[in-house]
Amino acid sequence: MPETELQQTIWNALERRPVCMVTTAADGVIRTRPMSGHVDRDHHRILFVTHRHTGALDEALRSPSVSIAISDEDHNFYAAVSCAAAGIDDRDLIRAIWTPLTGAWFPGGPDDPDAMLLSLAPVSAEIWNGPSSGVLVAFKLATAKILGRQPDLGVNETIDMR
Repeated sequence: MPETELQQTIWNALERRPVCMVTTAADGVIRTRPMSGHVDRDHHRILFVTHRHTGALDEALRSPSVSIAISDEDHNFYAAVSCAAAGIDDRDLIRAIWTPLTGAWFPGGPDDPDAMLLSLAPVSAEIWNGPSSGVLVAFKLATAKILGRQPDLGVNETIDMR
């Protein structure tokens, strides 16, 4: 099924800014951490190389809800994306997405036995998408104030990501 324009906007933002905030809610504790992901649009997922025996993977797999937050200030675009989590132990896939940044966390390289993939598949997203020009935002705010109206600063919408 072809992606909608808003779905494409989310995937494009993830590709431009692969570091996002990943939030888990396991055992009544909410944790948020920055993680660098690899967008795999062909398989509808974002992949994160993580430690097999640390909190991020375990919490994501036990959490009833996992989300990622995207912040793309250059385009005045923000999103909170609810995801389904899975763990993947695939050395070839880890090698395929390996980066020098990943290597800083895994001294054994892509064959480090502690390296594993956290796969997050987007399910739904709430987006905030506004004009990217600061001048335009200022103009809309000033016009709304003069006219006594709420400013029109873009789209706030919840969308299906499947």
